[in-house]
Amino acid sequence: MAHVEYQHIGNGTTVRISPWRGDPSTAQVVTVGGPAPDGAMVLDLLRLLGGRGVTAVLTAALSPDDQLPFTAVGFAPLEPLALMHRSLRPGEPSSPGRSPHRLSRIGRLRLAGALDTDAEAFSSFTPFWLFDGAAYTEACEATDRSRQRCVRDDGRVVAYAVTGRSATSGYVQRLAVRPGHEGRGIGSALLADAISWLAHEGARDAWVNTQPDNDRARALYRRHGFEERPGGLTVLRYEMVR
Repeated sequence: MAHVEYQHIGNGTTVRISPWRGDPSTAQVVTVGGPAPDGAMVLDLLRLLGGRGVTAVLTAALSPDDQLPFTAVGFAPLEPLALMHRSLRPGEPSSPGRSPHRLSRIGRLRLAGALDTDAEAFSSFTPFWLFDGAAYTEACEATDRSRQRCVRDDGRVVAYAVTGRSATSGYVQRLAVRPGHEGRGIGSALLADAISWLAHEGARDAWVNTQPDNDRARALYRRHGFEERPGGLTVLRYEMVR
């Protein structure tokens, strides 16, 4: 498969199917409407995708309960994630204090710099966390509203964030700071901007996930009012049998 599509399965369930990071042989399946799929629906999806030449299927990041119909038919854990949450209020302040860092729109001209920043920021983690242009575009299009901001130093992008809102739920979808620029309050400025924007947009909850062993990121989110949810999330993978 080479494009994003929506399929209606079972009794009112809608799933979004898209190539994973631009790879048509690997599909990601995300429930976007209706009840959670059951095992029979998942098997129907696997048959559909197998007939299109897909060799591997990934889920979204799922809670322990939501994983059950997938693990029942043979999906296996690929990547665990720590899940963090905070409530939002209308008029949420943008920052506990003024930030010296100027935030700019990313746009097409700064996208390459943002992706370079991403590669440096996540270089010490598993390849699952690598972000390319396809993943960036998918993150921006995954929610009803999206905001992309970056911080530059001497014209070079050194940090960026992608934030999204759907209905009253907000998501910090990506936050990356080049290793040589950590500890300067740049990530905090981007996160404060994300929280303020989500509150202004009408979101009542903000969610973020990160690597369970990324202590620096988890500490940053805690400073901004996020609390870790027990159980976390897991992305699952299924390998087609040929």
